[in-house]
Amino acid sequence: MFAIFDTLRYYRAWKSPRFRQICRYFDMTSKSHPLDLFDVRLLAAIQSNAELTQTELSQVVNLSAAQCSRRLDRLRSEGLIQNVVAILNPEKLGFSVVAHTLVSLRSHTEEGNAQLHRFIETAPEILECYSQTGDADFLMKIVASDLDHLSIFLERMIKVTGGLASVTSSIVLRTIKKSTELPLQIIQT
Repeated sequence: MFAIFDTLRYYRAWKSPRFRQICRYFDMTSKSHPLDLFDVRLLAAIQSNAELTQTELSQVVNLSAAQCSRRLDRLRSEGLIQNVVAILNPEKLGFSVVAHTLVSLRSHTEEGNAQLHRFIETAPEILECYSQTGDADFLMKIVASDLDHLSIFLERMIKVTGGLASVTSSIVLRTIKKSTELPLQIIQT
């Protein structure tokens, strides 16, 4: 009898809008739909070639085009698909220099961090930037048309931000592997 009463009490609480709102706030009931084999196949197919038609996707995934479309909509709404973009060839567009740059701050003040963050967000040469642990505070991937462009850019970054202790760049000589595809084959379904 106690178990039935307890279950009823939790069921009534769950039906309460306030309880559901609290659960959503703490992300207890709004867990994303678990991925099944079809979802993983669908994600693998579109991350390999986002230009596949619904018909081509349905053949690859072995589902109907309508099911693929519904699943893609769900995966987008759950945030698993962030964006679909074209990956451009930097060399053919004149960006022949890629540098991985480590940046260390002189002091970790709120103003210094904000100044560097503003610079990073507005500098188109910085393709990626990560705040990290270790000897340096930030790791940046920077593209430039040539070494002079890179040098001028780094000097500007040092002048504008002011509070940098060190800036160390490594120039990419040759790209061995470059991929945007996540290793979906290791996901357990």
